[in-house]
Formats: sequence, structure tokens, C-alpha cells
Amino acid sequence: MKTTPQGCQSRLPDNTALKQQQLPAYRLQLSATGVLSGFFATGVFCLGVGIILILSAKSIKEIEINYTKICANCAKLRENAVNFDKECTCSIPFHIPETMQVLAHSHLNKACTGHPVSCYNLSTHPPCTTDPCYLLEFQFFHSAHHLLTYCGNVYMYYKLYGFYQNLYGYILSRSNSQLLGTDVKDVGSCAPFRESHNGTPIAPCGAIANSIFNDTIILSYNLNSSIHIKVPMLRSGITWWTDKYVKFRNPSSNNLSSAFAGTTKPPYWPKPVYELDEEDPGNNGFINDDFIVWMRTAAFPTFKKLYRRLSRTQCFIEGLPAGNYSFNITYNFPVTRFRGEKSVVLSTLTWSGGRSLFLGLAYTVTGAVTWLATFSMMAAHLMLKERKMFFSQQ
Repeated sequence: MKTTPQGCQSRLPDNTALKQQQLPAYRLQLSATGVLSGFFATGVFCLGVGIILILSAKSIKEIEINYTKICANCAKLRENAVNFDKECTCSIPFHIPETMQVLAHSHLNKACTGHPVSCYNLSTHPPCTTDPCYLLEFQFFHSAHHLLTYCGNVYMYYKLYGFYQNLYGYILSRSNSQLLGTDVKDVGSCAPFRESHNGTPIAPCGAIANSIFNDTIILSYNLNSSIHIKVPMLRSGITWWTDKYVKFRNPSSNNLSSAFAGTTKPPYWPKPVYELDEEDPGNNGFINDDFIVWMRTAAFPTFKKLYRRLSRTQCFIEGLPAGNYSFNITYNFPVTRFRGEKSVVLSTLTWSGGRSLFLGLAYTVTGAVTWLATFSMMAAHLMLKERKMFFSQQ
């Protein structure tokens, strides 16, 4: 009888259930009822979520005004780089349509003759005051059935058509170490905007920073032909938190202008980076919100970026009332030379984000396809079941 050497026996696995792979195991056996139920439930879930997202996106109120051709004179002026120091402005009136709903407001009691607002005919008895805020409150609720069209938080965007921020060389033309404030003279990766003609490093350097959107847009509410109220807009709080407090930092210095000593502004900028917002030190330099928003490049040639958000104070606590408005634009950003266009957008937001139907449609299509697969498999299962019963009877 042939014996096994002791050394070979030492390499054998132990005679245990684990090492001999004899543990009890559960083998999943899917039944037709379980599979069809799972597919059906998935389809219901996707269809429900898709419908909710579509309804949420449809509830967003948005108005877009393309001012490329409206400000044609300014566009023509900006085609010639020689005119970079010449200011050009244009005004674009527009109307936010009215909807109907009766509302009362406590401020009107102070302005009128003592009659309760609920039983006061505001259509024939306007507020007894010349204060623009009181007049605006009256405009909010002047009709028997009148409701704010843009109620709640309102956001202003600029939108560009035909501007390719996704070009490979454009995306790489920046200095992250410079934007982090560690070395403002590190311009090695910023071609072709590394240095000025006399060799001075540019801060911020690169093609992205040099091409920043620099139109100035002011929204005004035209109460009547003689009263124009500037709508208060916030220029901070429009960036991602990680961008503002992690990816962009100013150099460590008590004086921001001295921190950028030995550098120069980008060629297409009218002022240096440390003068972007001298009134707010927390929004100046590399941590300026407009600058940070622009530096986050877009994936497609048509995109919009957040420009301002409504400051819900004074006369605009409830939002934007229906009525006549105007955009007063200082035109600086040229687009006609590359056949692009510019728009300004006013929009509200919901819990699901902006006015985009993509996610809702994706869920809806997925749910519909899942339901189609469910009914197809159910039909095939019933046909095979009937055939099996037929052969078993024979």
C-alpha cells in the first residue's frame, strides 16, 4: 500500500466545513411572479419620480432676454479692440405678466385712510403716500385678484451661445497654485497669457481668467414713467462652497494690493484682481464670486452661469411683482466676432433644481421601458405556461 508523505499531508486543507466548502448556502431561485413584481414596482417608482420631477420643473418661472441684437450698436463698438475703454450702455424694457389672486398686506393699512384692506377698494383708492416702497406694495396687491408672478427666491443668470469653454487648451490655461494663493507668480501653465509684453507675470493668468464675462447688468422695476426702483441684488453667495473656501484663496497679506505686487492684470481686464470688489473684502481678489463662477468651465458651448440673486429686503421681501422692468446693461463682453449670442435670464428654483426636463424625462422613459419589459415577459410566461399545461394533459 502506497503511503502519502508527511509533508504532503501538511499542505492539505483542514477537514472543516469552511475550508472544504461545505457550508450551507442559499441558492436564489427566482420565480416568474417575483421577477415580474420587481420589474413592475421598479416601473411604478421610476414613472412616479419622473412625473414629479417634470411637474416640479414646469412650475419654475423663467424669462430669458437675448440682448445681442438689441444692443447692436454696443456690439459693433466692441468688435474693435481699440474701443475697449469706451463705455457703452443699453436699456432693455420688458414685462412680467400678471396673474390673479386677492391678497391683503399690513403695510397698506398704514398708508390709507383707516379702512380695512380686506374691504377697501384698492382699484379706486390708491395708497395715500408718495413713498416708492408703499407704492410698490400697492402694486403688489392692486387688483381684486393679483398674485406675485416671481414669488420667493429669484436668480439672475447670464447665458452665452457658441462660447466653447470645453476646449482642451483653454481648460489647461490656468495656474492652480496661483489661485490657491501660494505663489501668485507661478504662471508656467498659463500659455498664452502668462506674462505681459514687458515680462511681468499676469495674475490671474491663463485664457479662462482673461476671457471673464464682464458685462454689468442692473435690474430696475418701473413703477411708472417717473419712478424707477433699482432691484437689490446680491453679488455674493453664488458659488460652490468648495470653490469659495478650498480651491480659491487670496495670498496671505494684510494688504491685498501689496500681495499682488510684481504682477499685472490680464490684457482684457479693465482693473486688477484686487479691485474687483473693494467694498467687500470677503468678495475681492481670487475669492470674488463672479470670478470663481466663471472659472468653473462649462461642458457645452451653450451655458448659463449664476450672476446675481435677489436680496429680499425693503420692497422685495416677497419676491418680484408683476409689472414693467428694464435691464440696464453696460456692454463689455464681445460675442459677435465668433457669431455668439448673449442673454440674461431671471428664474426661480425648486427643490429639484432649475428648469431642466432631462432628469424627469430620463426617469419617465426608464419607467415606461421597464413596464414594457414587464408586460412582454408576462405575455411570454403565460404563453409558455399554457403550452406546458397542454402537453401535460396529453
